[in-house]
Amino acid sequence: MLLTGENDYRTPISETEQFYTALQLMKVPSAMVRIPEAGHGIAARPSNLMAKVAHILAWFEKYRADGTSGRS
Repeated sequence: MLLTGENDYRTPISETEQFYTALQLMKVPSAMVRIPEAGHGIAARPSNLMAKVAHILAWFEKYRADGTSGRS
């Protein structure tokens, strides 16, 4: 999973897009998440932190080693 702030000047979104495209071409399970109005420190705003954590949890839930969803 690639998480990048749209206003990140250290790792521009274009580099994330290129890397994501390469992963897709190689058939690597991947996801790209663009965090609006965020720089390199994605979690600087509470709403961005919540979005970041939600995306990470969803990613791990999708690829759990035991194959269960963890939900009842």
